[in-house]
Amino acid sequence: MDFGDIVVKNAIKIVDFLKVLPKVLEDQKERLNEFVKILKDSKAIHVYGVGRSGAVALCFAIRLKHFEKVLGCKVWWVGDEVREKIEEGDTLIAFSGSGETAEVLIVAERAKNANAKVVAVTSFEDSSLARMADLVIIIPGGLEKRKGWKYLEAQFVGEFYGGGEFELLAYAFQEVLINAIGEYFGIPKDVVIKEHERNSIHRKSS
Repeated sequence: MDFGDIVVKNAIKIVDFLKVLPKVLEDQKERLNEFVKILKDSKAIHVYGVGRSGAVALCFAIRLKHFEKVLGCKVWWVGDEVREKIEEGDTLIAFSGSGETAEVLIVAERAKNANAKVVAVTSFEDSSLARMADLVIIIPGGLEKRKGWKYLEAQFVGEFYGGGEFELLAYAFQEVLINAIGEYFGIPKDVVIKEHERNSIHRKSS
């Protein structure tokens, strides 16, 4: 089998794997309804994650920022040097497959101490992050780090190299969320294009 065949085979495997997402979300419709209520009531929205989960979270923050004017609140990426601190009335959306990533837990604890809402996107309902959260959205595929490295090593025999199942589903989920938020709030697609254009021009002139 040549490399091109291997690429196509893996593309089919990944597309097949993603088919689980609608069922996962169907079982959490009430949680998703609660999510949009929290979004509407937020003074500001802060998004965070670390590593590959962080890359997914950053994509979500960048896209959600285009909706600021319609949502009526600022969207911040916690990793930015210039940002507002998390305050009462704000919401933190934290991505962590394991729900045990130390940096994410520190930020979530600060949010709770500030009387902000915490939304956890994780694989484990009984993780430290989930127990701290006001709302938990379960996306399967995360590695259960809290059981120790020997257990973690055993999990790497899954479908993907390095255990990328959570990140793959989480990326698709954030894309679904962006489209759903746009439709729910009646945001025209050209609003997003203009915001994207405006931000690009601003970066070039900086």
